[in-house]
Amino acid sequence: MAEYLSPGVYVEEIDAGPRPIAGVSTSTAGMVGVTARGPSTGKPRLVTNFLEFQNTFGGFLPEPAAHVRDAWAGDHAEGGRWWLFPLAVKGFFDNGGRRLYVKRVVSGGAKAAFGTLAQGLVSPVAADAAPGADRLRLGHLLGFAGTGQQVQVFRGDDGRAVHTATVTAYETATGRVTLDQPLPAEVRASRGDYVQVGERGTGRTLRFTAVSPGTWGDGVQVRVQPVAAAALPVLPEPAEGGLFVTRLAEDAPEDSATVTVTAAAGLDPATLPGEVWAQIGAGRHQVQVGPAADGLVTLTLPAGTAHPAWQAGLTVRRVRRGNTSPGRTLRVGGASRLYPGAVVQLDDGTALTRRTVETVTGDTVAFDGETPGTFFESDRVHLVEAEVSTRFTGPGGAPVTEHFTGLRLGGDGPSSLVTALAARSQLVRAESLPDLSADPARFPVPATGSWLTLADGDDAYESLTTADFAGADGGSGRRTGIVALEDIDEVAVCAVPGLWSGTVESALVTHCEQLGDRFAVLDPRDGLDIEGVLAFREPFDTRYAALYHPWLVVRDPATLRDVEVPPSGHLAGVYARVDVERGVHKAPANVVVRGIRQTDGFAQDITRRHQDLLNPRGVNALRFFPGLGHRVWGARTLSSDSSWKYVNVRRLFLYLEESIDEGTQWVVFEPNDESLWALVRQTVGNFLTTVWRSGALAGTTADEAFFVACDRTTMTEDDLANGRLVCVVGVAPVHPAEFVIFRIQQKTRETQIS
Repeated sequence: MAEYLSPGVYVEEIDAGPRPIAGVSTSTAGMVGVTARGPSTGKPRLVTNFLEFQNTFGGFLPEPAAHVRDAWAGDHAEGGRWWLFPLAVKGFFDNGGRRLYVKRVVSGGAKAAFGTLAQGLVSPVAADAAPGADRLRLGHLLGFAGTGQQVQVFRGDDGRAVHTATVTAYETATGRVTLDQPLPAEVRASRGDYVQVGERGTGRTLRFTAVSPGTWGDGVQVRVQPVAAAALPVLPEPAEGGLFVTRLAEDAPEDSATVTVTAAAGLDPATLPGEVWAQIGAGRHQVQVGPAADGLVTLTLPAGTAHPAWQAGLTVRRVRRGNTSPGRTLRVGGASRLYPGAVVQLDDGTALTRRTVETVTGDTVAFDGETPGTFFESDRVHLVEAEVSTRFTGPGGAPVTEHFTGLRLGGDGPSSLVTALAARSQLVRAESLPDLSADPARFPVPATGSWLTLADGDDAYESLTTADFAGADGGSGRRTGIVALEDIDEVAVCAVPGLWSGTVESALVTHCEQLGDRFAVLDPRDGLDIEGVLAFREPFDTRYAALYHPWLVVRDPATLRDVEVPPSGHLAGVYARVDVERGVHKAPANVVVRGIRQTDGFAQDITRRHQDLLNPRGVNALRFFPGLGHRVWGARTLSSDSSWKYVNVRRLFLYLEESIDEGTQWVVFEPNDESLWALVRQTVGNFLTTVWRSGALAGTTADEAFFVACDRTTMTEDDLANGRLVCVVGVAPVHPAEFVIFRIQQKTRETQIS
């Protein structure tokens, strides 16, 4: 109750009237089965179309080895054709399904593909080069030493050496290198050609493993290469003074000892240090600044300086030194990007030097060794980190490529390579090994080539058992098989397509009965005759499942052959389609089955005489009618209780129960008195009125369709004392017109006499 302690105006919000109940979805399905790839741990994964299923779980499965196929298909009691699961998923979406949670089943003996990287320095060719060319554009120059570096060029397809040469010049910004010997053969980037520096080491640096078990992982490729995560400018020493920017006042001949420039602010020998450097054109030169005269200043170059001819108007600007002598520190702009242990590459235009950061204090960075020579403010300090690229193309699926950049090889923070891949990659996981080094000259590389191809994945179908489908309860997010569907509350229809195993189907029925909010679609064994399917149905007595016969005939897109597939996947899609188009109260029958052959779409022809035997026993027939197509011609559950013999009645009550359950959670811990009872009655009554008006309940008035009682007649004092609120709800469901009877009789014409 609100407190009013001082005078004033108080504005308060209060709840008035009942809270609405939103009907839950009944068209969301959950399926368990074997897939080519995809997550095998964690909760079932949602897919909303078949392309998304292919991208996540792979395409169609081939038949397993003959001995595995025969062991499963030939077992009449505990067998199945689990390799047809992707075709069943396709049938679900073909028939109007929109949301499907898939739980992948893997054998206990299945293994993930893996591979280990060694050490070395490899840079991919970034642009094609013709025979006779002496320039190459590479993916990076990190780890290179600069001019005088010997490199080898290799083909990417067969690993054959193409050329060996020495680098005479390089451009860090573009990755171009100039070679002392022209290429004897064409070099192509699309072929995966690459440049290698030195020999590869035998150390073990990183172990990559496919994200889930199976032979699919043998098609995954991984590449790790250094990347410049940041290019930070060298800051000048404070004693260097200010800048000047000017232009050549007149042409300067080739190799001239002096140049004349226009006087400018800062271009005064009295304010400049003894050693001054200037950027003239593409080169950096030490100059001696003369006094200004008539607005002109003479800059003298050291004797013997070679340079090209310069034209008047060329920009001349001062470049200040970041260090006046070799040392272990430099002032670096954006030094906060660096951290202890970071590897950097210093570039002075002629040589590339690697150092490791020891400390960062403000903009002063201390390295593990001296900086060679003098560095200027036009030079850059490149932060070296790792980039991981992965690629995979499965049969029937879209290519998957990933790029993760700015990763640290060591540590365990969010930016470390191991942690980032664990959180973001859909293809691989990584493990650090003892020889891992952040030095780009000893970066993780495969023993040959530039891409590591994972190998030795195993589906281990030989050890697959019915227990793998039934699953085990390891707690939320760690459940397997059918049990894992418990993690998804939205699932309303369940199936394990292709499995007729008594153990599996019993587990599926038990799952639905225990949760009480979902319905199972079961598959009979393929090839059964009428007596066989009736015998198959005998062990079941449940209001939470339905059985359909016969199997369906579809075209397998992988083999372009007709195959028989279990009906449960297609029927789950039919349920979803009818729920969306008509409502859960409409029996999912007398509707066309899509996604099957136009002719002979059912594996067997079921006649009325056959169905006279099947229907009373709760086996729903799939029948072909000329002019009407292939239709679902039954809507019965497997229950011996006549009150629950219709699929739509059972599913309507599941819908009502789940909707009321989720829509009245607010009642818990409210004061249990007459005002609450009235709100509950009105809340449930409003919801059932909406359901009745949709045609889901029988009766010409709402009073005929349902009642809601929540008062002293439904609760005793003992109920109230024990915190129980009891609401009794009764509804009159609409039953399907299963038998449409027209009684026709002859009528004798009577003569009327007026």
